Amino acid sequence: MPVSKILELYARNGHSLIDNGLNEAALPLADADTALQLFSQQRWHVLGGDVYRLDESGRFEPTYENWFYDGVDGLQSVAVARDFVSGLAGRPVYIVFVVEDRD
Repeated sequence: MPVSKILELYARNGHSLIDNGLNEAALPLADADTALQLFSQQRWHVLGGDVYRLDESGRFEPTYENWFYDGVDGLQSVAVARDFVSGLAGRPVYIVFVVEDRD
């Protein structure tokens, strides 16, 4: 069930980065915690992520604030992601999560 909720979250609130040449979607910071909760329920590891903002023309541009996790503990990977994301609080940014199903 959580996979369908993840897909629904991205379909509803995700923003395509295809114009940036990336086959990825960015979530508004406000949806990051929901995504992390769903990743945790699915037992996915959060390997890292990238941060984007909208420029004056409405195009996504990287802020070059990225993080990564190369450990093996899925819950710890989500905790690291939460810590990073919480440091972005209040900013009008978007997050691209890199996840992996290691189980």
